[in-house]
This record gives sequence, structure tokens and C-alpha cells, in this order.
Amino acid sequence: MRCLQLEDLEQKYFLNRLIRFFLFPFFLSISTVYAQNPLTPLKLDSPKETMKMFISSMNEYKKGVEKNDENRILQIENAVRCLDLREVNPLLKEEKGKESAIFLKEAIDRVYVLDLTKIPEADLPAAKWNIPDTEITIAKVVSGSKTGEYLFSPETVFNASDYYRRTKHLPFLSKTGGGAAYSSPWMETVFPKWAREKWGIFYLWQWLGLILATLFSFVLRFISKLTFYVLIKITRRTSTEWDDKVVVALARPTGYFFGLAFWFIFLYASGVEGKIFTVSNFILKVLLGANFIYFVYKISDLVVMILKDNSIRAKNPIDDQLIPLLSKTLRILFVTLGFLIALQNLGINVMGLIAGLGIGGLAIALAAKDTAANLFGSAMIFMDRPFKIGDHILLDNREGIVEEIGFRSTRIRTWEDSIVSIPNSVVANADIENMGVRRWRRNVIILSLTYDTSPEKMEAFLEGIKNIVKKNPLVVADTMNIAFRDFDSSSLNVLMQFGLAVDSLPKNLEARQKIFFEVIRLAKELDVHFAYPTSTLHVETLPDKKPARTAKEKTVTKYKDIAANFGERGKLSKPNGAEIFVAPYHELPVEEKK
Repeated sequence: MRCLQLEDLEQKYFLNRLIRFFLFPFFLSISTVYAQNPLTPLKLDSPKETMKMFISSMNEYKKGVEKNDENRILQIENAVRCLDLREVNPLLKEEKGKESAIFLKEAIDRVYVLDLTKIPEADLPAAKWNIPDTEITIAKVVSGSKTGEYLFSPETVFNASDYYRRTKHLPFLSKTGGGAAYSSPWMETVFPKWAREKWGIFYLWQWLGLILATLFSFVLRFISKLTFYVLIKITRRTSTEWDDKVVVALARPTGYFFGLAFWFIFLYASGVEGKIFTVSNFILKVLLGANFIYFVYKISDLVVMILKDNSIRAKNPIDDQLIPLLSKTLRILFVTLGFLIALQNLGINVMGLIAGLGIGGLAIALAAKDTAANLFGSAMIFMDRPFKIGDHILLDNREGIVEEIGFRSTRIRTWEDSIVSIPNSVVANADIENMGVRRWRRNVIILSLTYDTSPEKMEAFLEGIKNIVKKNPLVVADTMNIAFRDFDSSSLNVLMQFGLAVDSLPKNLEARQKIFFEVIRLAKELDVHFAYPTSTLHVETLPDKKPARTAKEKTVTKYKDIAANFGERGKLSKPNGAEIFVAPYHELPVEEKK
């Protein structure tokens, strides 16, 4: 009994060692195969490898469909890589590849049992191999990025649906995967035999369905129009306006969307297959993408409209400046977003497209450096806000009213009514004098009086001008300055300087004009005359006469006395004048002087 136990122990030890050194590496290699890197290139260098990969991938796909396993369903992508899709439209490759793979698997499992020992595993002289007794061909690719690979030929891919149609009545052969879990459209089992007769490119029931669908689409369009008509009637009764604009803006794109959705449902429910289905599906996707772009464009218009209404109510000049630029930005962003989503819906890899654009971004940036500088300039203008739309500015010897601040340039309407467009890169670096933000406008006038004006009249004239300027309500008090300024070659010059609290040039000219009228009346009352450039010729002698002599020359002593009398406490001294005129500065309050 003890010997039997020892023998059993030895057998268990032997089996343990056998599993450890032989079977364990075998199972480890199998698990490594199943856990291989998903990015590993497929081995398609012979008909045998291609057939093996296609059949195994489609069998996994079928199990995934039956068990609702997403990872196994994705194995159909490996099967699609076994197909030569070079002659298929790039926008339709993904859908056409999956459709052809399913039809091929359905047809192959009905006419051929996979036997890898009978499939060539090396390069063939004829560079192609056919499944026995079929037109299904695996051919070598001789050009392009897949040169040297054996793939199902373009003719096989194109006729895949026809192969399925011709073999679908046959049962699946034993020792095959049993097809690709494809089920015929339910209409083929519901309609009678006469309705399943083919007329041209469609079956009879499909023609009837197309006619009914066309009639129903008109009914659907009428219902959509009626619905939005009722909505517009309802929104117009409300106190707000934005709901009316929302309904009007979304009426058309929403109606188009329901129409396209109906045709999508009809296309998938009608059982149309092959090239007709592919082309129709592509056209509907293009129309859906175009309608989506139209929809987001309407949304951007709606957003801009609401912003404008809010700006008008708030009376904010900054909003008036930002909204034109913001409206352009929103339209560009919304339309670009809609375009990218439409491309993604067509099966184009948008991320790859964006990456490609990023690679060329450097070259584009170098070629459009001036445009980029203008964009940054416009950003700086909106950040610093040196001016706004409607301001009167002076920029690089160009003067006028700002009409528009765009992405590339700022437009100024000059006093000659012409438009000057200045690049924003120049505007951002220029010296800008904003006349529109002045609190008051400075006015400097020089009045020239004749030399026969007496000092007393001059003082009275200055006092009268001061009173005229002071009583004007638009004059800013601390900007007023009235003075006898200097002796000119032919006149005595009086300075008039004051600021007017006005916001435009016409108002400034009107206020100045009223002051000037008063000054003219003052001059007439004082009998003060305005001078104009004159020259006096003094003739000392004539040829036939002796030189004219004036009174006896005064002595040096008398000259000294006269000069001294204009000094301190002199008889002729009047340092304060006739004390008729008091400078405006002395009349200001103490705090304003400071």
C-alpha cells in the first residue's frame, strides 16, 4: 500500500515538472499572441496569411455581434485591412470596407471550407490566387503604400454584394464560422414574391416605398411649416422679442433636419444595398453636414443680434466697438466648427487633418506674418482702448472719425470724406491723439491793435474781453487767459485764450463766433482799431529843401529825470496801469489758484 502511494507521488511530481517546463511555456506563448500589441502590422505577405487573418477576424466579429462584445466587434477592422480599397472613394472607404467584408464572409462560408494547407504561403509567379471554383481573388499589390501585400482584389471588393446575392440561398458549410451574423432586411420576408421582383436598380416594393416616401416628405414639410407658423404667432404675443427671432432663425434648418432624418430612416429601412446605398448615404451625409453649417451660422447670427439689442439698451460705446469684431469671430468659429463636424460625419479623420494643418502652420505663419501682426495689433487696441468707434483722432498725420475696427485694419473717415485704412500693427505702435475724449477744446486767438491805441484804452479793451469770455457758460474758468502779449512790427498784440466745454468742432466754432461778435462790438464802443500789416516811410530831407528839424534836443539830465520818474514812487510811474483791467487769474478762488 505504501509502495502504491510512493508511485502516485512520483507520477504527480513528474506531471508537475512536465507542466512547468513544457506546457507552461506553450500556454504563455498563446497568451502572448492574444495579448499582442494592437498596433503590430498585419502579416499579409502571402495568400495564406491574408486568408487566415480575414477568416479569423470575421469569426471574432460574428462572436462579438452575437454576445454584444465591443472588443470583438472591432476585429472587423483587421478584416477590412485585408481588402484592396484603393479604387473606393476615400470618403466611403470605411463603410464600403465593412460592408464588403461581411458579404465576402457570408459568401465564402457557403462555398468554401478553409484549409490552410492548400493555400500558397509564398510569393506566387502569377501574383494572385483564387478560392477554388470561385471568382474571389487574392492578388499582390504592386504599387502604393501596400506594395508587396496580398489583398482581396478591387474586383472582389466591388462584387462582394453580388457574391452574397448569388449564394445566400445556400446553407453554411460545416467547419466554417457560419457567416458574419448578417440578416436580410425584414421587408424581404414581409412582402409577397411579386413585390420582390427587381425592376431596374430597385425591387418593386422599393419603388413603391420611394413613391410613398416622396409623398410623405411633402406632407412632413407642410407639417413643419405649419408648426413654425403657429410658433411664430404664439411668440409674437409675448412681451419679449428674442423668442420671435429664435423661432424665425431656426425654422428652416430645423425643417431641413427633419426632412433629412426621414430620408435616412427610409434609406436604412428600404434594404437598399451596394453602390446605390453607399452613394445615397454619402449624399445624405453631405446634405446633413451642409444643413448643420447653415444651422450654426443662424445661431451665430442670433447671438450677434441679441448682443446688439443689449448694447442698444445699455448704451455702452464699448459694446458698439466690440460687436462688429465679435460677430465676425463668432461666424468664423461657428462655421469652422460646423465644417469640422460635417467632415467627421463623413468619416474623415478630423484630428489627423488638424495635425496636418499644424505641421504646415509654421510655413503659413511665416508667409502671413503681417496678417498675424495685424491680428495682435487689433487685440492690443481692444485691450488698451485708445479710441472707440466715432472718436475724432489724429494718427500719423491722418485726422478723422473712426468708423470701423476690424481684424486687419482700422478705418478712418477724413474731413475730405475719404476712407483711410491703417493696418492695426501700425495703429498699435503709433502715437495717437484722441480728440474725442477731450473734456474741453482750447482756443487761442491773437488780436492785433494799432499803435495809436492808448494804454487806458488797451486796459479797458482787455477788461471788456475778460468780461465777455467770463459770462459765456461754455467757458471753463481755469482755462481763461487774457493779456497784452507783445509788440509786433505793425501792431500791439492781445492774447485771448480759453477752453470751451463742447464735444464737437461745430459746437466749438459756434461758441467762438458768439464771443467774437461781442469783441467786435466792444472795439467799436472803445474806438479801438484793429491793425493790419503796414509800413511807414519817413523822409528826412528833400533835394531842394534843408533837413527838417524838430524842437531843440533835450539835455541828458532831462532824459535821466524822465527815466527816473518811471521808477519806484516816480510821478510818471503806474506799475498797475490805470487799474481798469484785472487779470482773470486774480479773480479765481484760492483753491483754484493752487
